[in-house]
Amino acid sequence: MGPRGPGPGGLAVLVVEDGPGVAALLADVLAGAGYAPTTTDSALGAVALARRLHPAVVLLDLGLPYRSGGALLGDLKADPATAGIPVLVVSALADALPPALRALTAGVLGKPFGTAAVLEAVRAATGRPAAPRPRAAGAGER
Repeated sequence: MGPRGPGPGGLAVLVVEDGPGVAALLADVLAGAGYAPTTTDSALGAVALARRLHPAVVLLDLGLPYRSGGALLGDLKADPATAGIPVLVVSALADALPPALRALTAGVLGKPFGTAAVLEAVRAATGRPAAPRPRAAGAGER
């Protein structure tokens, strides 16, 4: 699975997650709350993607193929173009995150996670809520 692009409107969120079901769930939850998620399943190329998108926040799994999420976290924070982007770790390996790397995050959520906890962490990391979703024509009108 390559990068899945952002939807219209809302704050951009980059999801780096190799589990297709988890990536789709996070993207759906974020899009449903008015964010514009982009997903990628690998750390490879994720820094370049973050540079291009400049998302409001990155959701990062640690157990990624080819290159760990911890290494990607270090790369994101070492690159002046991406250092200021908050990173939320969402991982089953959250307890294994070394303190030095944990200090670089905006928060850490273990798996399994509640979708409300993810949205609250994203809101806290970005300092602002997502853009309101447009209402369907005729919605709520009588």
